[in-house]
Amino acid sequence: RPAVGAAAIVPNTATATTAAATPSPKKYSRIEQLEQKVLVTRTADEESEDGRIRNKEAMAKISDSWIYKQIRARVTEFTSYSQSLMFCGTWNVNAKGKDEGLEDFICADWGPNHQYAPDIIAVGFQEIVDLNAVNVAVDSKTQQRTQYWVERLLQTVNAPKMTHNDPQRNGYVLIHQQSLVGLLICVLVRMPHRNRVSHVASNFVGVGVMGMMGNKGGVAIRMQYYDTTLCFVCSHLAAHRENVAGRNADFANVLNKCNFEVGEKAVAEVIRNGSMSQWASGNSSVGIADHDVVLWLGDLNYRIDESMPTEQVLKLAEAKNLAPLLKLDQLNIERAEGRVFKGFMEGIITFPPTYKYQPGTDVHEQRPDKKLRAPAWCDRILWMAEDPTHIQQMTYKRSESPNISDHKPVLSTMKLIVKDVNKQKREAIYKELMMLLDRHENQTLPVIGLDVNALKFGKVGYQQSVTLPITVTNTGNVVAKFRFVPKLDENMLCKSWLSVQPTYGLLIPGEQSLTINVTLTIDNVTAQMLNSGREVLDDTLVLRLENGCDYYL
Repeated sequence: RPAVGAAAIVPNTATATTAAATPSPKKYSRIEQLEQKVLVTRTADEESEDGRIRNKEAMAKISDSWIYKQIRARVTEFTSYSQSLMFCGTWNVNAKGKDEGLEDFICADWGPNHQYAPDIIAVGFQEIVDLNAVNVAVDSKTQQRTQYWVERLLQTVNAPKMTHNDPQRNGYVLIHQQSLVGLLICVLVRMPHRNRVSHVASNFVGVGVMGMMGNKGGVAIRMQYYDTTLCFVCSHLAAHRENVAGRNADFANVLNKCNFEVGEKAVAEVIRNGSMSQWASGNSSVGIADHDVVLWLGDLNYRIDESMPTEQVLKLAEAKNLAPLLKLDQLNIERAEGRVFKGFMEGIITFPPTYKYQPGTDVHEQRPDKKLRAPAWCDRILWMAEDPTHIQQMTYKRSESPNISDHKPVLSTMKLIVKDVNKQKREAIYKELMMLLDRHENQTLPVIGLDVNALKFGKVGYQQSVTLPITVTNTGNVVAKFRFVPKLDENMLCKSWLSVQPTYGLLIPGEQSLTINVTLTIDNVTAQMLNSGREVLDDTLVLRLENGCDYYL
């Protein structure tokens, strides 16, 4: 089971005031969002003979939605919960590759005896290659630099001093990596949990040059950790201080275009766990928002609003007077207006701006030969959770090392509530709900009762007729319409020596039972066929109940 020790890492108490500091529009639950959507079906409506319009796909989806809500309401009956620690970090490396240690960045919150080493590590890098035309067009160096940073990351967390020489218990395994030109995201878990990671998938979205190239965009990895679905997104959004609308558009494109093909089985399993407000019918993929927890990190490139001159921004940043700058932070403004990152949360920022510095120093870039840029919190970590109580931010800060880039790394450690589903209990509840739904649906369907389901005529002589009755009773709550129909691939209701009267009928609830007479006649033609062995006195009748089932006699 995932577990952490005593909560010695102090929670980021400022997180609780995020909504007040940067108000955002009302966040509807996914159930409410689901009910606000227009029901879309792939099949057309069908008109029945009585003029009523039906759509079987719509009926199935509506039923699925009802079952989903009932499952969610009872999720605690089949789910146990435990805690995991999760580390998220982001760093724009500015195409640098100096072998400076990552320990101060990645392991900053582990504690003196590493007692708070996280169970999950997600790290996003930006600009692992220079974003020149050649690299953007042919992606020539990305794989080489990806391997470099993955190895650096694994060497850091799996160093003997970090694992206490017990890598099987304290070491980490790379679950997946995904890159796009200068973007890279890596997800690792501690060794004891690797067998409880499933349904891993990744994707990328380019939103740069011509709206599709990889100099800007997002890379993402999703997975199921125990029975909690997690999605990690690393993005690099549009640059330049004035281009707020471009950054908002880039975010929307990544959010809407990034889907993960996980298969219908995985989607159905997640819905069955009560984790995702998405219908199972025909779906084999999930989007970013279709997860229990989404972590979005990266160089989001939001700056300080242009209403404050660059020189004034520099003066306030150097004096560490952050409050006036945070009021003009573009991301805070855009979130408060509901134009970007709807439903996401961010901890209150208490650290200085993370951009732009002279590489290798803690000095803001002001050299005469360089373009003067206003300091900004370009590098951010946000999250969105289906249940906000299942995630708590413990730290949110920047790292002073490594400092080879013009950006400072940003990191956050979070406490995550993890679900573990008892599938046997879940299936019992699911079966109970299905039976309940069927029982109520059946009350709206016609039902008839037959006093017999087989007719035995006994001995019948030549040129004789024998008639036996069948009593039909409406035992349901609605009108029952019935008729005899031919068997599959046949044109006649019955064989020539048999006749039925009447062949159809209608009974309202409570009406007196109706008698159907079935007559067997041995005429000359039938006798000849019997004597030659070409016929036997045996047949099956099909009585069809409209909008109900078939009865076989």
